[in-house]
Order: sequence, then structure tokens, then C-alpha cells
Amino acid sequence: MTDNDRFAMLVGVSTYDSDAYHDLPPVRADLHYMRAVLQNTEIGMYNDCAMVPEPTRAEMLHAIETFLEARQPSETALLYFSGHGEFCEDDNQLYFLTRDSTPDDLPGTAVPAEFLERMLQSCRASSKLVLLDCCSSGSVVQGWTAKGPAEEPARPAPSTLLRPTGVYFITASDALQSASAMAPPGSGLGTSRFTGEIVEGLRNGRIKGGGWITPDDLFDYLTAQMTRDGVPEEQRPTKSTIRATRSLPFARSVARPVHIPALPRDAAEAARRSPALLKARELAALDARDGVDWQRLLRYYAHCLTAQAAAGMRPDRDSGRDTKYFLLGQGEETIQSGRGSTFPAPGKLPRSQGRSAGADGGDAGAQQEYWYGYPAITLPVRDGGARGRRTAVEVAPLLIQQMELAPDEEGRDVLRPSGVPSLHTGVVSELLDAGDAADLVARWQPSWQEGNDAQMLLAVRELLEELGLPELEPLDPSALSERTVMQALRPGAHNAAVLLVPSGVEAIATQALVDNLLQMSTWTGQIPGTALDALLSGGEGRARGASAAMVAPGPCNESQELVISSAMTRPLTVATGPPGTGKSEVVTAVVTTCVAAGQSVLVASTNNEAVNVVAERCDDIAPGLLMRTGNAEALEREAAKLERLLGEPAEAPRRGSATVGGQLRSTRETADGQRAEAARWVGEEGRLLELLREREERAAALELPLLLLEGVWAADEDGVAALERWEDRARKVADARWWLLSRWRRGRALAELVSAGADAPYRDDRPDRPSWPKWATSRPVPPGLLESLADAVAVEREVRELVPRHVGWDEEELKQSRLATAGSLSELSAELSRAVSAEALTRARGLMGQRLQALRGRSGYQRSQKNLMAHIKGWAISTHSVRQLELTPKLFDLVVIDEASQCSIPSVLPLLFRARRALIIGDPMQLGHIPGVSPQQEQQARVRAGLSAAQLEDHRLTYHVYSSYHAAEQHGDSALLLDEHYRCHPRIADVVNGYCYAGQLQVLTDVRRQVPAVDPMGATDPAPVLGWVDVQHGDSARGGDGRSWRNAAEAEAVRRVVDELLERLPQEATVGVVTPFRAQKEALARLWRDADRVRVGTVHAFQGGQRDVMVLSPVATHNTPPRTTHWVASQVNLWNVAVTRAKSQLITVGGHAFWQGQSGLPTLLAGRSVPLGAETGEDGGPMATAASVTGFREELADRLQQYLAERGITDLERAAVVGGHPVDLLFTEAGENTAVLIDPGPPPHGDPARHLRLTHARGDLLTGLPSGGYGAKACPVGRTVRVPAWRIMAGEEVLAPLFD
Repeated sequence: MTDNDRFAMLVGVSTYDSDAYHDLPPVRADLHYMRAVLQNTEIGMYNDCAMVPEPTRAEMLHAIETFLEARQPSETALLYFSGHGEFCEDDNQLYFLTRDSTPDDLPGTAVPAEFLERMLQSCRASSKLVLLDCCSSGSVVQGWTAKGPAEEPARPAPSTLLRPTGVYFITASDALQSASAMAPPGSGLGTSRFTGEIVEGLRNGRIKGGGWITPDDLFDYLTAQMTRDGVPEEQRPTKSTIRATRSLPFARSVARPVHIPALPRDAAEAARRSPALLKARELAALDARDGVDWQRLLRYYAHCLTAQAAAGMRPDRDSGRDTKYFLLGQGEETIQSGRGSTFPAPGKLPRSQGRSAGADGGDAGAQQEYWYGYPAITLPVRDGGARGRRTAVEVAPLLIQQMELAPDEEGRDVLRPSGVPSLHTGVVSELLDAGDAADLVARWQPSWQEGNDAQMLLAVRELLEELGLPELEPLDPSALSERTVMQALRPGAHNAAVLLVPSGVEAIATQALVDNLLQMSTWTGQIPGTALDALLSGGEGRARGASAAMVAPGPCNESQELVISSAMTRPLTVATGPPGTGKSEVVTAVVTTCVAAGQSVLVASTNNEAVNVVAERCDDIAPGLLMRTGNAEALEREAAKLERLLGEPAEAPRRGSATVGGQLRSTRETADGQRAEAARWVGEEGRLLELLREREERAAALELPLLLLEGVWAADEDGVAALERWEDRARKVADARWWLLSRWRRGRALAELVSAGADAPYRDDRPDRPSWPKWATSRPVPPGLLESLADAVAVEREVRELVPRHVGWDEEELKQSRLATAGSLSELSAELSRAVSAEALTRARGLMGQRLQALRGRSGYQRSQKNLMAHIKGWAISTHSVRQLELTPKLFDLVVIDEASQCSIPSVLPLLFRARRALIIGDPMQLGHIPGVSPQQEQQARVRAGLSAAQLEDHRLTYHVYSSYHAAEQHGDSALLLDEHYRCHPRIADVVNGYCYAGQLQVLTDVRRQVPAVDPMGATDPAPVLGWVDVQHGDSARGGDGRSWRNAAEAEAVRRVVDELLERLPQEATVGVVTPFRAQKEALARLWRDADRVRVGTVHAFQGGQRDVMVLSPVATHNTPPRTTHWVASQVNLWNVAVTRAKSQLITVGGHAFWQGQSGLPTLLAGRSVPLGAETGEDGGPMATAASVTGFREELADRLQQYLAERGITDLERAAVVGGHPVDLLFTEAGENTAVLIDPGPPPHGDPARHLRLTHARGDLLTGLPSGGYGAKACPVGRTVRVPAWRIMAGEEVLAPLFD
């Protein structure tokens, strides 16, 4: 091992631009001394230690890529980072903070650990060691192999490895803990503890008695040192490996202490001249100046898509032979093993028919693709053999690599490789669950020497073992055979090679998209001014469009209105639509607003269901708003709709669009006026609260009883004017310059104030009348006293001006007026949409006929669509059907990409090219897009296109990592959040609201419309909304075919639960059963195959759906492999989707104690769920209460409780929960319960009018719900009272009208 070339790169960040991060001076010492020991010829013997101090995000990305991609197979690479690390719960990602990082945008300003992992996976160095000295660093490798103490067994290293290879991580702390910044005891180097222990151990020979020091030796030493010094366990190092052996040489152990040079004064300046940093800075500057080359980027995506099409191909074995694939079963296997460079092309091999104008190098566009691989795999189609018919079998290679067709020296057509072997992702995804498949695809890489077919065969067999595939005939690369391939009826490997030829129906959609991308790459001059320009460059310099009147046929809250308004004016709008927040309603309103404004709009998504939902909503409003087109099925439905519209006489609207539009605008002005009125009242309430708190503070400072201040001129009709006159007089005499006269005048002014308070009315039930402080009779009167009294009187005067207005304000009238106006806006918007639709259909009848003729004749699709768009402005399509639309820039005014987090970037680029503006709407916390390409294939596409990984990462454009939502979020303005949730019971919504959305959602679910929760175990009444059926003794096992995971005991418990639910729930109620594992899903689906009320599926099957009751089966338990358990626990997006499919009840069936001991969202769910059968309170929870409150709100509740007690109310409870909604106080009076919502006002910078609407809405949700039992009597809520905080501060006289 000693002959390996050894290279290291040291990255450190000690200073930060953001004030949110404190500087780390020890980092400078860390870099210096780590470099000193690594380059020392007695210790590290590293040939070069590249220094990258104080980089920006872009500089660090380029530095990492440049260093790792330069490594050769014979080399060792060490990467070290010292600085701040921060774990982001929004995406469960560790970020390395750089000089320009900001906490508000970690994904866009810091370096994700996932990028480092990808670069390490593709790095060719035989040995890779990563040392991370930052907080939360353990999270970078949570899902990898061994973590923790050295005695834990690590996974055996694969035998195919020629020498130590893979990645070995040692991190300074656990996943979510701070690293210790203290220097090790006895060290004067000024380093951090982690780095200091490494340096001191290496230079003093303390780590090992002699010989080579391995990473395991280093980890054991660091752990022992920190344990001895009392460092908390969570701040001790962690380790993790992937395909790395324990024999990786890190450094030599020295026999005696070695002197290393001290940190020079100019070390920081010298480090800034580091060649590695200067190179990274140069690359970052070029990127900042030139941006991403559009032509190269479009071609990069074209290469990725062609690779994905091949990697997903599993042609039918019988019908696809010699058309979609060729079986190579003679001679030797030479391509994959590297024993040869070409083989003769089969005689029937399809050739390219022509070359796309955009194809570069003849390898894309209309060029025919070829993909070769060994060994052949047969995969029987699930449920593919109907009774009496032979089971259908698919065939595909286990590994694939791209080939190109070219003539040899003698002019014969031969195929030669143009890429390296990678996994066939279609095979892997069929055999493994999503998590295991993604993990295998990400970490696998070819590890055999070129020409060594024995090593290649070992690697293949290891893959077969991991996939659970048998060799149906012995694999022998020296003598291929097709003997068993065509007869096999079970999954397995065969000793034949396969040549895939993407063609036919499955390639049409991809090829059309690729052709679009390549054609656009030759039209880059037409990109400026399009929505594509806004996505790739942020649309810099583009002016906003003119606003259009909003037309929303359904209810529309302020967050939805903001998205609609932005979509109509900004080049690029990014919106986040969490579950149940009305995303489809927003898209529908965008369509109606565009159509009413005479603008064309296209709705598109990879998710056909999302497109269909919007199309159906629009048809329900008016049939001429939007046409759904696309694939063959969509075209058939479009033709049927056109026939129906042409066959029916057009229904004339009651009023024309101009008339309705005028009334809508007038009503909108009324709504704006009401909103302004509400804002004014709420603003004054806030001012009153400030004044009352200030009055208390000023009175306390003067030691003046508040009752006396309130009583001054209180009996006078002109009391407010008297206060103002006295205030002016007091200020004048306080500033008077005549000494003798001013003393007398100050005394008179004070006496007047005291006298005015003497006649104040006073309640007889007060035990003692308050008296004035001593200063009231003391003379002379200090000027400062009068100034202070004048300030207090000024506050009292303003209070008296505002209070009568608010006491007399009819809040209920404003509330009802706003509700009525909102209803009118919806009705008028629907009427306007119908009028516009009817007028458009009348004008378009001729063009509709031409379109119908084109559809029936199956030609002229693009021209007929473009012509019809002159009248019918709204269109909807799936991203796979882009070929149906003419490739013309700015064809549409607006394109809406729905479910954008599921859409790959290249799938939306041709649509953005066709539009002026774009609305990208999705949710990165739900299911993302599935790329279908391996890291090797992505790297080949990137290299062929001439792009760098750092550049793509910096712009979040990497194909297999980011979705179209991520790319838009990086380049657009801040994402707008749809933040009002209406679907799930509040207890269910609260689980994901806090974990996935930082508590930003306003949960406004009306539980009165939901199916009541039931307890399938029969013991709990009322039944909990979040329930858990404990399966204590279940074991997980592989599925019957060796694929996926199942848990028989858990499945049996699920069966009992669902059967009981079906028995006890109303007949119209629906039940869903969801599990992350396909084997468990298949076992459960058989139980209710014919039950319409029950739907069973994996999480992906439920995206976009919802059920009254959801039953979760997580499967994993104590005997599940740790990697699989970690995958289940860490899939926040999957759990988010699963949880939010439940409307009224969520029941988890699994090991309760096991999941409580895990991490992430399932652990949170286990903590909040009630074991079914336990004694619970209302809404399912032992004495369910709202979240505890502290500070001012608690003080307000204390005062209000005291006031109610003085009224004789004793049946009262605090912090109650009614229907899952929090209530400040609940009390019983006159046989009914009153729910009290204390309103301290909107949050800082909040919309006051919206705040009032939300408070009213929350109150309306409570009426009629069961309540009480923990202080208040158990009975329904009869009324709800909003109590502004100022009323509580003002006292009983202004509180009384609310409760009388």
C-alpha cells in the first residue's frame, strides 16, 4: 500500500458574512497543523495538501470537484473540512457552511453533504478518507455502514475490490450535535478538539505503537481520548464506511515526537494564495460571469433522457426479440470485461433514419441508441399470466453501457462502447424496494481491472446475491449461451449478453422530448424573454407584466391570491403547496383568471392525475375554459368533448362577460374596502394594547394607582379635551424659565390634576379607595414630574379616544359582510367564467370542427391546436406529450407546472420555452421525481456535454438530484407558501406541520364534516384520532420471491383492524392501507381485492389521494437490517404523504416501542399516537390540552380567568382542545360551553385583516363540537368569543359586553 500516491485537500471556513454565524478562529490553526502532519515525511507522507481557506459556496463546490475528479485509481484521496455544519430539517440534509452562507437559504448558499457523497462515489481513487470537523457531521453518513464504537461489526468488504477502496468517514460529532470547539487538554496549538487530538496523536506517536495507522486506529484513539476527558457521548466522533476496508493506510506511527512548524503570522494571507483556492475562485468567477451555457445544458439533459430510456427498458422476451433487443449468445463476452473493444453489429439491427438538427456528434436526437449488457436477466411479469395463458417474461441485462455504431477498417458495421458499465435501474427497481434500489444504484460502481473477466464475474455474482437472483445457468464469460433464456419462467441470470434498441411506443415520448431539447439548443437566441430564460437566469432585467383582475370561482384565501397575482405579473413564480392547502383550486383560479384576461395558459405535469383534476374542475365551471390534450387516451377524450360541444346548441349566458366583469371589479373594490376596514380596526386594537401596557408601566413608574389616572376628569363629558388641555399646560410650565413664577404654576397644574381625580366615580365594592402618592402634596413640584405626568395623561387621553369606538364596534356585522362579499366574488367569478366560455365556444365553432377533424384523421395536431388557441385559451397536457404542441417560443402567455417536485427538469424545459411566464407549484416535502439513471450515466452525460458537477450543483440543475421545483426555487424569487390547511384533522395535520413545514400552516379543518374516529380494538371512547396498535412480537422477512420486505404478524393485525373499521364506520366511509414495502402491500392487497371501500398501496400509490381513515404498516422491526430501518425512518417525504392521506383518523400498526427508539417523523408519530385501549381524553389523548403558553399570553389568560371567577363562573378549563383546535379558555354558563379565543393581535409584519379573518374562521369551526370534561362541563360548544388582548388589559367594564 505504500506505493500509492497520496493527495489531500483541506477546506476551512473561519469567518462568515452572516451575523447569524459566529467566527471560528481555531479553523486557521486546524488547517495549518493538519497540513503540517500530513505532509511530514515521517507521518503522513502526502505528496500534496491543497489548501482551500474561506471559500464561498461556488468556490468550495469547484474545489471539491476539481480535487476528486483529478484522482487516479492508484491514488489515495483525503478530504478534510473544518467549520460550521448545519443540519436542515426541511430536507434532512447536512450543509457545510461557507463564507457566504445564510441561514434563510441553506440549499442555495451552503454546500450540501449529498454533493460531497456524489463526488466521492464517482472519484476513481482506490482509497478515500473524509475527516469532518463540524457540527452535525454524523448526519452525513447516517444511512451508510458501521457507525459508533469500533467493536460494532462492519459490513464485510466485497471481494471484488482489488485493493482498499471506497469511502471511510470520521466525523467530529453525532448526527444532530455540536462538535466540541475546545482544544484538547495540554495542547497549545489553538486548534479545535477533534483536529487537535488528531494532530497531537500523529506527531507524538500516541495513536498506535508502530506501523501504518488505519482509520479504525484513528477512530479508536479519538474515542478513547474524548471518553477519558469526559466529552459527552453525543460530541464524540462517529464513523461510517461504504465499500471501504479496515486496512486503508492513513499515516505512519512515529517512534518519537516530531516537531512541526508553528502557525506563522501571515498564514492566513499565504493560504489565500493557495493554487487550489485560486483555481476554484477562477472557475466560480467564470460561472458567475457566464452562467450555465444553455446549449450544453440542453444537450446534457438530452443525454440523460436517452440513458434513462434505455435503463428502464425491459422488453417482452418473446415479442421483442430482434426488434427491441438482440440476444447475444455465442462467442466470448468481451465488452463489459474489457477484453475487446468491438463486436459485429447484428444483421437486423435498426440504423438511424436521419440526424436531428440539434444533434451533436451524431449521438442524440434522431440517432438510434444502442445499449449493451451482461448477463441477461429474465423477469416474469407480476400477475402477467392469466388463466390458460403463458406467463409473460421480460428480459434485460443486469449491467448496461452505451454503444455506438461505426464502420471498422474494412467497412463492416461494428458496435463499440462509448460509456462505462452501470446498473440497469429498471431491473434493480423491479427487484428491490425504492430505498434499497436507490441506495444500490447510488453506491455501485465497476471495480474490476480492464480485461479481467474473472473479477468482473465476481462483481456480477455479488450483485446477483444482493438482488436475490439465482444463476439459471452457470455464468461463463468465455463461452456465451442463449440456451436457457427463451425457456425460463422464473427470475434469474443467464449466460448471455443483451443488446437493447430503444424504439417503438416506449421511446416515442422520450424521443420527442429529446428532439425538443436538441432543437432548442440550436435556438438559444430565442430563449430570452421566455419562461425558460426566467428559470435558467432568473429573468434578470425583465419588467413585471400588467396585473389582471382575479377571477376565482371558489373560495380564495390571501396566500392563494398572492400566488395568482404573482403568476399573472412575474416572469417566474414558485409556490409551495403542502397537502390539503388548495393547490388544485389555485391552479384552476389561475386558468380562469388568464382566460378572463384573454391570455393563453397551459397546465402541465408529469403527474397525469394532477392534470386531470384541474381539467375536471375547469369543465365543472364551464366547458370552454380548458381543453385536455396529450396522449392517445387524452386525445380520444378531447375528440369526444368537441363532438359533444359541437352537437349541442351553445347555451347563451344570462349576462355578457363585460357586464359581469364590471360587477366583479366593483365587488372586488368592496372587498378591498372591507379588508382595509378590518385592518384599521385590528391596527387600532394593537395600538390600544400598546397604550394600555404603556399606561400601566408609566403609572407604576410614578407609583400612581391606575384607578386614579383612569378617574381624572372621567365624569366630565369633555374629559378627553380636559386631558389634552392639562397636558399642554403641564408641558409649558415644566419648560417655563421664570424661576419663581414657574414653581407656583407647576404647583397649580399638579393641584388641578389631583383635584380632577377627586371627583371621579368609584365602585362601592372596592375595599379601599386609592390615595395619591406623596408627591401629589409635596412642593416644589419638579419639572420632570410634570413631564412624566404629561406623558401618562397623553396615553390616557388616547385610550379614552379609542375605547368608546371599539366598544361600540359591531364586529359581527363586519365579519358577516366579509363572508357575504367573498361569496359574491366566487359566484361572480364563476358567472364570468361561464360567460367567457360561452362566447369563446360560439366564436370557435369552425376551428373546433377543424380540430376534431385533425384528431379523427390523426394528423395536423399542432396546427389545429394552435389555431383553436385563438379562442380557447386554456390547455392542459402531460409533460410526456410535448410533441402535441408546436415548438414556438412564447406560444402561451403562462405555463403552470403542477406537482413540480415530481417533474424532472428537462421534462418542463420545452414547455417553459413555449411560454412568457411560468408558475412552478409543488411541494419538495412530498414525493420527488424518480430519475432512472445511475450516477455513472449522469456523469457520462455531463462530461459529454462539457459541464461541471460544481456548476450544475451551484444552480441546482443536476438531473438525477433535483426536480424542476428545486431549479425554479434556486433562480426565482422566494417561494410563496399556501399556508391554510383544510383536509386533515388538526391532530393529524400538526404532526407534519411542525416536522415538515416549521409550523407555518394554519390548520382550519372543519372536523364536523368528518367521519368520527372509531377504536377498532373496542376499548377507547372517544376514540383517538392518532392511534397505535402495538405488534410486539412481529418479525420482518423477505417477500416470497426474495424481493422487498413483509411482516406477517403486522399484516394479520392490519387485517383485524381494517375489518373492524369496515364494521364500525359509516357505509360511505373509506379506508386506506399504506406501507413502504411492496411485498407487504401485495400480501395486504389480496385480503380486500374486491372491497371498494378499501384501497391498499405503497406510498407512491396514494400521492394525490385521500381516505377517511388511513392504516399505516411500517413493517420494520427489531430484526430488520439497520440500513433498511434507517431508510424507512429517514423518508420524510414518504411519511408526509402517508400521514396526510388521512382525513379523520390515522392508525399505525407496528412495534410501538421499536419505533419510539428510532428517529425522525415515525418516532414523532409514535410519541403522539395513543395505544388503542388506553384511557384517553377528548380527541384521543390523556387529558388532551393545547400547547402550553407562557409570558404575556398566559398573563392575559390569568386576568381573564380571574374576571370570570368574579362573575361566579367556576366550571372552567384552560388550554383546552376542541375538535383538535386549541382554545384558551372554556367555561360553562347557562347549560352551554363558551370557547374563548384570546387575540393578542397579528404577528410582526402580519396582515391584520387576514389575522382577523383567520380568528373568526377558527371560532366558527368550534360551534357544536363536544367539549369540556376537565373543568368545564362536558357539553357542546354553544358560542365562541374572540377577546382582544386590549379588553383584558382595560378591565371589566369593556370585558363585560362580550360575555353579557
